[in-house]
Amino acid sequence: MKILVDADALIALAKEDDVNHAKAVKIAQSLQKETLYVTPLTIPEAVTVVSYRLSQKTASQFLKEARLRKLVELSLTSQVCFLADEIFLKQERRKTSWIDCLNVAMIKIHHLDGIFSFDKFYAKLGLKQFC
Repeated sequence: MKILVDADALIALAKEDDVNHAKAVKIAQSLQKETLYVTPLTIPEAVTVVSYRLSQKTASQFLKEARLRKLVELSLTSQVCFLADEIFLKQERRKTSWIDCLNVAMIKIHHLDGIFSFDKFYAKLGLKQFC
């Protein structure tokens, strides 16, 4: 399977006191043989959150480890951004994340099988979610 990894899954893996940490570890272990993808913004987004919530030292270590993982980075193309914009503009609820819309666009354009994320947004759009 080809699965996109969301920043919240990476954060849950890194942050031992995260409410989803144990679940994330279990899911990550079950996905070891799958091809895992990220967008060019996933790791920077996760590193920023780790820096804010934990420490800069932890974020630096997280960044080094994340770059060593076998995560395939998908390209950010104008086609993907255009589709992300379209998805975003169709949303009506407050606090909609353009990055989440970008993830949906990546899944659609690259024909991925689903997303490793704890965000309920993806299920609402009918995507297969590993959570």
